[in-house]
Amino acid sequence: MRRAVRAGWLVTSVLLGSTAVPSSVRGEERAMPVSSESSERERAVRDFEEGRGAHMAGRLEEAELAYLRAWSWMKSYDIAVNLGQVQLRLNKPASAAKYLAYGVRAAGPEIEPERLARMLALLDEAKAQVGAVRLQVTNVADAEVFVDGERVPAEEVKHDIYVEPGEHRIVIRRAGYAEAMIQVAAMAGSREEIATELKPKLATRPGAAGAPVVGKVGEEKTKVPGAGVAVEEPRSWVPVVALGAASAVGLGVGVGFTAASNGARVDVDAQRDAILKARTHCVNPPTATPEQCAELRRTVSRVDTLGNGARVAYATAGALAIAALIYATWPRGRPARAVALEAGPGLNAGGAGIAVTGSW
Repeated sequence: MRRAVRAGWLVTSVLLGSTAVPSSVRGEERAMPVSSESSERERAVRDFEEGRGAHMAGRLEEAELAYLRAWSWMKSYDIAVNLGQVQLRLNKPASAAKYLAYGVRAAGPEIEPERLARMLALLDEAKAQVGAVRLQVTNVADAEVFVDGERVPAEEVKHDIYVEPGEHRIVIRRAGYAEAMIQVAAMAGSREEIATELKPKLATRPGAAGAPVVGKVGEEKTKVPGAGVAVEEPRSWVPVVALGAASAVGLGVGVGFTAASNGARVDVDAQRDAILKARTHCVNPPTATPEQCAELRRTVSRVDTLGNGARVAYATAGALAIAALIYATWPRGRPARAVALEAGPGLNAGGAGIAVTGSW
């Protein structure tokens, strides 16, 4: 709920050249508990006075920031007018026109005619540099409006929307309706009135087999396939993702086995060199110690096992990748269900393998 507030606790000045024009407050703010309301008024007064001081000193960027902070705490016509004048001097005519227009609308009947005339002169100066668009959605009251991707507040949509000269894209959205897009070419000092309506989105409704589904007048009608007609459903990409992930796992396992096999091969070379340096061997009859020969045989066996595991892992990864490619390119038939895959290596001294189980 928003209400008008009239008070004498804020004194403003609108600078027209070197002339200072005092004004009284007439603004609007959110209805809140007294403590919060007083706090927001105090913050608005503090920020406004800071902005007014910078404004009087000619520090326009600083004044703009302070006025914007004051505006965030309370919407009043005098804050809007001062902010609009500063932005006009900062060469931001579209934003300036928005705030100046608000100030003119919100000013009460008690404002002096001379002061109102100066406010109107500022607004005319800003409007001469921008284009104005008055938008009306004839069949929807609460549509959202975006200009160049930026949402326009609902209150501003009820009035002229000010834009810089040039091309602009207006998008209108509302739940349940198709989005509407309007391209506008604005010129300085121009004003364009646009009336449009949003079209309801087509809804799927049950109908007899082979019979058209009747919608509202002007809507595109759809047709339900007749009985016995095969309906092509969209392809499920879950199997492709699952198979690709399993292929990547297999490749990783192969790389790991290869690294481990290479490490074990280095150990074999070191153990064999140690036996030969001792002028012994493990060939029957062995002359090396039984422990040395047993350790060498175990290491050689590990090299073979890991090498077999790497070869099986690489082969499995390739097979899974091929399966994913075949599924992705195969003509669509029945829709695939979700895939559950499990892969696990099996290694022993005589060979290695990877067991892959799945369902879909």
